[in-house]
Amino acid sequence: MLLGKIKEAFAHGLLSHELLKKVGKLGVKIDLFYLVSEGNFTCSQQWLDSFQDYTLCVLDRDDMELIAADHPWDNLDGLRARIDKGHICIGLKYEDDIVAFTWADLEECNHVPLRFAMADNEAYLYDAFTMPRFRGKGLAPYMRYQSYQHLRSIGRDRYYSISQYFNTSSIQFKQKLNAGFDQLYLSVERKSGTPHTFQLRNTAR
Repeated sequence: MLLGKIKEAFAHGLLSHELLKKVGKLGVKIDLFYLVSEGNFTCSQQWLDSFQDYTLCVLDRDDMELIAADHPWDNLDGLRARIDKGHICIGLKYEDDIVAFTWADLEECNHVPLRFAMADNEAYLYDAFTMPRFRGKGLAPYMRYQSYQHLRSIGRDRYYSISQYFNTSSIQFKQKLNAGFDQLYLSVERKSGTPHTFQLRNTAR
């Protein structure tokens, strides 16, 4: 009954950030998010040249210790576990410092409410992060561009990611990348339960 009411609220334009917070207090976790398709990004040589002091790097298990202290979502063991699963950590370096990175899962979209397998030419991009002291330099789009280049070099030319519906900065970032906000999903999870995910809108271009 609760799931039906939530879906009905969205259909009538009543679902908002405040509603999500109120429902969360009742022990129900709601996740409203876009499945995003990426890779259709073009840029000028002049723009690329403005980042010539930064170099692409693929981080390994030992590098996780260098980023764990600044990483807000996982600890050293968790980051190393990603490497052990075969996830790729693509980063940027300025001189010897790691300044930004993002992760690529070649096996699946690992967003818990919407797991699905990747095809041989696909990758799921997640957990992009710029070190605090290097923010404000426009590195995020450049890092994403370099991620596409690296993934293409290993045969992956189609990319997916997730953006939360109310995360304005994430949506604006991906709009700069000419990404497609293909599908809108609603996930509802009762406490200690399994997420139930519904497609609310298909906006594929």
